[in-house]
Amino acid sequence: MNHLSRRHMLTLLGAAAVVPLTACGGKQSTSSGASASSGASSGSWPQQVTHPVGKTTLPAQPQRIVSTSTVLTGTLLALDAPVIASGGSKPNAEGLDENGFFTHWADKAKEKGVKSIYKNSELDLEAVMAQKPDLIIVSATGGDSQAKAYAQLAKIAPTVAVDYNEVGWEEATTTVGKITGLSDKATQVLKDYDAKLAELKQAMQPPSEGVQAIVLTPGQGSAFAKVGGPHDKVLSKLGVSLDKADLSSGDGGIGGEKRDDFTFLSEEATVSALKAKNLFLVGGDETYVDKLKSNKAYANIPALKGGTVVPLGLASFKLDYFSALDMAQHIADAYKK
Repeated sequence: MNHLSRRHMLTLLGAAAVVPLTACGGKQSTSSGASASSGASSGSWPQQVTHPVGKTTLPAQPQRIVSTSTVLTGTLLALDAPVIASGGSKPNAEGLDENGFFTHWADKAKEKGVKSIYKNSELDLEAVMAQKPDLIIVSATGGDSQAKAYAQLAKIAPTVAVDYNEVGWEEATTTVGKITGLSDKATQVLKDYDAKLAELKQAMQPPSEGVQAIVLTPGQGSAFAKVGGPHDKVLSKLGVSLDKADLSSGDGGIGGEKRDDFTFLSEEATVSALKAKNLFLVGGDETYVDKLKSNKAYANIPALKGGTVVPLGLASFKLDYFSALDMAQHIADAYKK
């Protein structure tokens, strides 16, 4: 992955949208997700959804969903929700296909007939309108957020924002399930995930010491996965714990905000902070192991001095059902009994 596409990855990880709340008819919620009225779970409609940028009434269970969030499209697909179209990210960047769809669910999108309506996260309102959606999903934050256009989108169809950056993918899945009237399906997806990780855990011998997991950007620094964040939750289910390294010198990266999932450190600070014998490369493949080994700045880190470096796969930098399973499989393969 070149520096341009790697910066694009960090944008998806780190950019926090500034939401024009006064235009959205509500104040920002301290909750990271959205809450639906009890009607959705009981099968009765309409229902009102309170979400990070306002309140939205859904008159009936959605049948034509347009997603303006590349990340949340994966969640919709995992739920077999009726998503008919989606915006895309950067075409052909590593981990993305020609539509800017994540490769770990692109085949599923093709199978379901999901139409690509724009790329490079450049919102096309006319293309959205042409799909005649009955629900539009947006991300409240992140590099694929279209929250600034919430008022415009809400004129096309009921629009709901989900803040996937503040929660793990499991909670985002539950939230989207409630919004779409697919709570039972969301519960089943999570049970299936837990069962598969339990099976992987039984087949592996996890490292006895804490590991570190980073998004490596050679020459620029790294984003360190934080204890309690989405990636840590995958590790925990496999019996792997994150090292309690001091990351206090880090910041929120793009946007500079403190985050619950990653802390961004300069390259100098990254080298100093890498103390664990086991290092996981989030969003990386074997080529990033090679880049790490060839970078003299990292020559003396413990993971390269008798330790282990494990690439978690290109899909692992932004988690949903599909990529979390893929990440877990990479770890299980690296620590087979």
